[in-house]
Amino acid sequence: MKLGLSTWCLLHKDVYSAVKTIGDAGFEYIEFWGEAPHAYPGWVDKKRLKDALSSYKMTITTHAPFTDLNPGWPFQPVKGAIEETLEQFVDLSDFLGASIVTFHPGNTYTKVLADQSFTASVSTFRRMVKAAAGRLAVNLENQTKGMSIYDYPVASSLESVQNILKEVEGTQFTLDTGHAHVSGIDPERFARLSGSKLTEIHLSDNSGAADEHLIPGKGTANLSSLLKRLPGTDVLVCLELNPFKNTEAEIIGAAQEMKKTLGRP
Repeated sequence: MKLGLSTWCLLHKDVYSAVKTIGDAGFEYIEFWGEAPHAYPGWVDKKRLKDALSSYKMTITTHAPFTDLNPGWPFQPVKGAIEETLEQFVDLSDFLGASIVTFHPGNTYTKVLADQSFTASVSTFRRMVKAAAGRLAVNLENQTKGMSIYDYPVASSLESVQNILKEVEGTQFTLDTGHAHVSGIDPERFARLSGSKLTEIHLSDNSGAADEHLIPGKGTANLSSLLKRLPGTDVLVCLELNPFKNTEAEIIGAAQEMKKTLGRP
Protein backbone atom coordinates (compact mmCIF):
# COMPACT_ATOMS: atom_id res chain seq x y z
CA MET A 1 0.00 0.00 0.00
CA LYS A 2 1.18 3.49 -0.85
CA LEU A 3 -0.17 6.92 0.07
CA GLY A 4 -0.09 9.86 -2.32
CA LEU A 5 -1.70 13.11 -3.35
CA SER A 6 -3.59 14.25 -6.41
CA THR A 7 -2.15 17.35 -8.05
CA TRP A 8 -5.72 18.70 -7.86
CA CYS A 9 -5.01 19.33 -4.16
CA LEU A 10 -2.50 21.95 -5.36
CA LEU A 11 -4.53 23.39 -8.22
CA HIS A 12 -3.38 26.91 -7.39
CA LYS A 13 0.11 25.87 -8.45
CA ASP A 14 1.23 24.89 -11.92
CA VAL A 15 1.59 21.14 -12.33
CA TYR A 16 5.41 21.23 -12.34
CA SER A 17 5.46 23.01 -8.97
CA ALA A 18 2.86 20.55 -7.66
CA VAL A 19 5.22 17.68 -8.50
CA LYS A 20 8.00 19.35 -6.51
CA THR A 21 5.76 20.02 -3.51
CA ILE A 22 4.47 16.45 -3.35
CA GLY A 23 7.88 14.92 -4.04
CA ASP A 24 9.73 17.11 -1.53
CA ALA A 25 7.15 16.20 1.12
CA GLY A 26 8.23 12.57 0.78
CA PHE A 27 5.07 10.99 -0.59
CA GLU A 28 5.22 7.62 -2.28
CA TYR A 29 3.07 8.41 -5.23
CA ILE A 30 1.36 11.14 -7.19
CA GLU A 31 -1.78 11.29 -9.29
CA PHE A 32 -2.00 13.79 -12.12
CA TRP A 33 -5.22 15.73 -12.53
CA GLY A 34 -5.96 15.45 -16.24
CA GLU A 35 -7.62 18.81 -16.65
CA ALA A 36 -6.24 22.22 -17.59
CA PRO A 37 -4.29 23.84 -16.03
CA HIS A 38 -2.62 20.57 -15.04
CA ALA A 39 -2.08 17.44 -17.18
CA TYR A 40 -4.51 18.02 -20.06
CA PRO A 41 -3.38 16.67 -23.46
CA GLY A 42 -1.97 19.47 -25.60
CA TRP A 43 -1.83 21.86 -22.65
CA VAL A 44 0.97 20.45 -20.54
CA ASP A 45 4.60 20.27 -21.67
CA LYS A 46 4.95 16.52 -21.29
CA LYS A 47 8.77 16.47 -21.53
CA ARG A 48 9.10 19.15 -18.86
CA LEU A 49 6.69 17.23 -16.67
CA LYS A 50 8.61 13.99 -17.09
CA ASP A 51 11.82 15.82 -16.24
CA ALA A 52 10.20 17.16 -13.06
CA LEU A 53 9.26 13.61 -12.08
CA SER A 54 12.79 12.32 -12.65
CA SER A 55 13.98 13.86 -9.37
CA TYR A 56 11.72 11.55 -7.35
CA LYS A 57 10.92 7.85 -7.10
CA MET A 58 7.15 8.05 -6.95
CA THR A 59 4.51 5.69 -8.29
CA ILE A 60 2.46 7.60 -10.87
CA THR A 61 -1.24 7.40 -11.66
CA THR A 62 -3.46 9.71 -13.66
CA HIS A 63 -7.08 10.90 -13.58
CA ALA A 64 -8.52 11.32 -17.07
CA PRO A 65 -10.27 14.58 -17.99
CA PHE A 66 -14.04 14.55 -17.79
CA THR A 67 -15.16 18.17 -18.19
CA ASP A 68 -16.93 18.20 -21.58
CA LEU A 69 -15.62 14.65 -22.19
CA ASN A 70 -18.51 12.33 -21.38
CA PRO A 71 -17.92 8.61 -22.08
CA GLY A 72 -21.63 8.05 -21.51
CA TRP A 73 -22.64 10.14 -24.53
CA PRO A 74 -24.01 7.68 -27.11
CA PHE A 75 -24.03 9.74 -30.32
CA GLN A 76 -21.47 10.43 -33.04
CA PRO A 77 -19.60 12.54 -34.01
CA VAL A 78 -19.26 13.86 -30.47
CA LYS A 79 -18.51 10.43 -29.05
CA GLY A 80 -15.66 9.93 -31.52
CA ALA A 81 -14.05 13.23 -30.57
CA ILE A 82 -14.35 12.38 -26.87
CA GLU A 83 -12.69 9.02 -27.34
CA GLU A 84 -9.86 10.46 -29.44
CA THR A 85 -9.05 12.97 -26.69
CA LEU A 86 -9.18 10.27 -24.01
CA GLU A 87 -6.86 8.09 -26.10
CA GLN A 88 -4.43 11.01 -26.21
CA PHE A 89 -4.58 11.09 -22.42
CA VAL A 90 -3.81 7.37 -22.25
CA ASP A 91 -0.74 8.03 -24.41
CA LEU A 92 0.31 10.94 -22.17
CA SER A 93 -0.16 8.76 -19.08
CA ASP A 94 2.01 6.04 -20.61
CA PHE A 95 4.70 8.61 -21.53
CA LEU A 96 4.81 9.80 -17.92
CA GLY A 97 5.20 6.23 -16.65
CA ALA A 98 1.78 5.89 -15.04
CA SER A 99 0.66 2.49 -13.79
CA ILE A 100 -3.07 3.36 -13.72
CA VAL A 101 -5.33 5.76 -15.60
CA THR A 102 -8.75 6.31 -14.00
CA PHE A 103 -11.86 7.35 -15.91
CA HIS A 104 -15.25 8.68 -14.91
CA PRO A 105 -17.79 6.56 -16.86
CA GLY A 106 -20.07 9.47 -17.77
CA ASN A 107 -23.78 10.20 -17.62
CA THR A 108 -26.84 11.31 -19.55
CA TYR A 109 -29.44 14.02 -18.93
CA THR A 110 -32.56 11.87 -19.36
CA LYS A 111 -33.70 8.49 -18.07
CA VAL A 112 -34.78 7.63 -21.61
CA LEU A 113 -31.10 7.41 -22.62
CA ALA A 114 -29.83 5.69 -19.46
CA ASP A 115 -29.43 2.24 -21.07
CA GLN A 116 -27.75 3.72 -24.15
CA SER A 117 -25.46 5.77 -21.91
CA PHE A 118 -24.35 2.62 -20.10
CA THR A 119 -23.68 0.89 -23.43
CA ALA A 120 -21.74 3.92 -24.70
CA SER A 121 -19.63 3.96 -21.54
CA VAL A 122 -18.82 0.26 -21.88
CA SER A 123 -17.80 0.85 -25.50
CA THR A 124 -15.47 3.70 -24.49
CA PHE A 125 -13.86 1.63 -21.73
CA ARG A 126 -13.19 -1.17 -24.22
CA ARG A 127 -11.52 1.33 -26.53
CA MET A 128 -9.39 2.68 -23.67
CA VAL A 129 -8.28 -0.84 -22.69
CA LYS A 130 -7.27 -1.42 -26.30
CA ALA A 131 -5.40 1.91 -26.39
CA ALA A 132 -3.58 1.07 -23.15
CA ALA A 133 -2.49 -2.25 -24.70
CA GLY A 134 -1.37 -3.64 -21.35
CA ARG A 135 1.11 -0.81 -20.78
CA LEU A 136 -0.98 0.58 -17.92
CA ALA A 137 -4.21 -0.37 -16.18
CA VAL A 138 -7.55 1.21 -17.06
CA ASN A 139 -9.67 1.90 -13.98
CA LEU A 140 -13.35 2.69 -13.57
CA GLU A 141 -14.31 5.16 -10.84
CA ASN A 142 -17.67 5.08 -9.09
CA GLN A 143 -19.69 8.28 -9.53
CA THR A 144 -22.06 10.25 -7.33
CA LYS A 145 -25.75 9.45 -7.72
CA GLY A 146 -27.80 11.92 -9.73
CA MET A 147 -29.22 14.82 -7.76
CA SER A 148 -31.82 15.92 -10.32
CA ILE A 149 -34.08 14.59 -13.06
CA TYR A 150 -31.43 15.79 -15.52
CA ASP A 151 -28.55 13.71 -14.19
CA TYR A 152 -28.24 9.94 -14.67
CA PRO A 153 -24.64 8.95 -13.91
CA VAL A 154 -23.26 5.56 -14.92
CA ALA A 155 -21.58 3.58 -12.10
CA SER A 156 -23.24 5.43 -9.23
CA SER A 157 -24.54 2.16 -7.73
CA LEU A 158 -22.81 -1.06 -6.71
CA GLU A 159 -24.65 -2.98 -9.43
CA SER A 160 -23.65 -0.57 -12.20
CA VAL A 161 -19.98 -0.67 -11.17
CA GLN A 162 -20.00 -4.46 -11.04
CA ASN A 163 -21.69 -4.68 -14.43
CA ILE A 164 -19.06 -2.52 -16.17
CA LEU A 165 -16.21 -4.44 -14.54
CA LYS A 166 -17.84 -7.64 -15.76
CA GLU A 167 -18.56 -6.32 -19.27
CA VAL A 168 -15.10 -4.88 -19.96
CA GLU A 169 -12.28 -7.34 -19.65
CA GLY A 170 -9.11 -5.79 -18.29
CA THR A 171 -10.69 -3.01 -16.22
CA GLN A 172 -9.97 -2.43 -12.54
CA PHE A 173 -11.64 -0.26 -9.92
CA THR A 174 -10.85 3.09 -8.30
CA LEU A 175 -13.06 3.63 -5.26
CA ASP A 176 -13.96 7.27 -4.58
CA THR A 177 -15.03 7.43 -0.94
CA GLY A 178 -16.67 10.85 -1.32
CA HIS A 179 -18.81 9.70 -4.24
CA ALA A 180 -19.82 6.56 -2.36
CA HIS A 181 -20.86 8.47 0.77
CA VAL A 182 -23.00 10.98 -1.14
CA SER A 183 -24.62 8.02 -2.92
CA GLY A 184 -25.54 6.49 0.45
CA ILE A 185 -23.13 3.56 0.13
CA ASP A 186 -20.59 2.62 2.80
CA PRO A 187 -17.16 2.88 1.11
CA GLU A 188 -16.02 -0.31 2.85
CA ARG A 189 -18.90 -2.20 1.20
CA PHE A 190 -17.72 -1.02 -2.20
CA ALA A 191 -14.20 -2.22 -1.34
CA ARG A 192 -15.40 -5.59 -0.08
CA LEU A 193 -17.61 -6.34 -3.08
CA SER A 194 -15.06 -5.24 -5.67
CA GLY A 195 -12.46 -7.63 -4.24
CA SER A 196 -9.22 -7.93 -6.18
CA LYS A 197 -10.49 -5.43 -8.78
CA LEU A 198 -9.89 -2.62 -6.26
CA THR A 199 -6.44 -1.18 -6.95
CA GLU A 200 -6.82 2.50 -6.03
CA ILE A 201 -8.78 4.67 -3.61
CA HIS A 202 -9.55 8.38 -3.98
CA LEU A 203 -9.84 9.36 -0.35
CA SER A 204 -11.86 12.31 0.98
CA ASP A 205 -14.76 13.03 3.32
CA ASN A 206 -18.01 14.99 3.13
CA SER A 207 -21.27 15.66 4.95
CA GLY A 208 -23.23 13.22 2.79
CA ALA A 209 -25.04 15.95 0.86
CA ALA A 210 -22.31 16.97 -1.61
CA ASP A 211 -18.84 15.86 -2.74
CA GLU A 212 -16.94 18.42 -0.67
CA HIS A 213 -13.50 16.74 -0.68
CA LEU A 214 -12.96 17.35 3.02
CA ILE A 215 -10.03 16.08 5.06
CA PRO A 216 -10.86 12.57 6.36
CA GLY A 217 -12.57 12.91 9.73
CA LYS A 218 -14.04 16.34 8.95
CA GLY A 219 -17.23 14.86 7.46
CA THR A 220 -19.58 11.99 8.25
CA ALA A 221 -18.32 9.19 5.99
CA ASN A 222 -17.52 5.89 7.68
CA LEU A 223 -13.88 5.62 6.66
CA SER A 224 -12.41 3.77 9.64
CA SER A 225 -13.44 0.26 8.57
CA LEU A 226 -12.12 0.89 5.07
CA LEU A 227 -8.77 2.23 6.32
CA LYS A 228 -8.31 -0.76 8.64
CA ARG A 229 -8.34 -3.18 5.72
CA LEU A 230 -5.67 -1.37 3.67
CA PRO A 231 -2.32 -2.03 5.43
CA GLY A 232 -0.66 -5.05 3.87
CA THR A 233 -2.50 -4.68 0.56
CA ASP A 234 -1.26 -3.35 -2.78
CA VAL A 235 -4.01 -0.72 -2.98
CA LEU A 236 -2.90 2.85 -3.74
CA VAL A 237 -4.51 5.53 -1.54
CA CYS A 238 -4.72 8.97 -3.13
CA LEU A 239 -5.94 11.94 -1.11
CA GLU A 240 -8.18 14.32 -3.06
CA LEU A 241 -8.55 17.35 -0.78
CA ASN A 242 -10.30 20.54 -1.82
CA PRO A 243 -7.75 23.24 -2.76
CA PHE A 244 -10.42 25.93 -2.41
CA LYS A 245 -11.28 25.01 1.21
CA ASN A 246 -7.84 24.02 2.50
CA THR A 247 -4.46 25.71 2.44
CA GLU A 248 -1.42 23.93 1.09
CA ALA A 249 -0.09 23.56 4.64
CA GLU A 250 -3.38 22.01 5.80
CA ILE A 251 -3.38 19.56 2.89
CA ILE A 252 0.23 18.45 3.38
CA GLY A 253 -0.33 18.21 7.13
CA ALA A 254 -3.47 16.10 6.70
CA ALA A 255 -1.61 13.82 4.31
CA GLN A 256 1.25 13.39 6.77
CA GLU A 257 -1.26 12.49 9.50
CA MET A 258 -2.87 9.94 7.19
CA LYS A 259 0.54 8.34 6.66
CA LYS A 260 0.71 7.77 10.41
CA THR A 261 -2.83 6.38 10.50
CA LEU A 262 -1.95 3.89 7.77
CA GLY A 263 1.36 2.99 9.39
CA ARG A 264 3.52 4.39 6.62
CA PRO A 265 7.05 5.65 7.41
